[in-house]
Amino acid sequence: MILSSIAAKWVLVAVGVIFLISGLIVTSLNFLKVIPSSYNWQGPTFLILGFVGFATAYFGLRVVRPWALIVLSLLYIPWTIIGLIGDTQQGFWTLVIGETVGLVIVSFALITLWKHALTEKK
Repeated sequence: MILSSIAAKWVLVAVGVIFLISGLIVTSLNFLKVIPSSYNWQGPTFLILGFVGFATAYFGLRVVRPWALIVLSLLYIPWTIIGLIGDTQQGFWTLVIGETVGLVIVSFALITLWKHALTEKK
């Protein structure tokens, strides 16, 4: 396996961890009543996305499997875009920059692994 595929796998595992950490932070802030109750759904959502994403990336990409790439594409790309749109509307420019960079990195990681999976089948 080429080095870029290994790096791409660890990027996707790391994104799952980031979603988990985000979920823990938002859930803690909700518990402490630091943020409005309208954010109640976000903590559990991030935790679920993080857990599923981490597990899929870690176990499903040991040997690149198409189902794992599909699950990760459906988890990471839409939710990052949703966050990007919401944070842009609220003017959270630091988050917008981070999410944009993250979206580009995740997209490249997924593309790298799709290419690797397709060339491995031949």
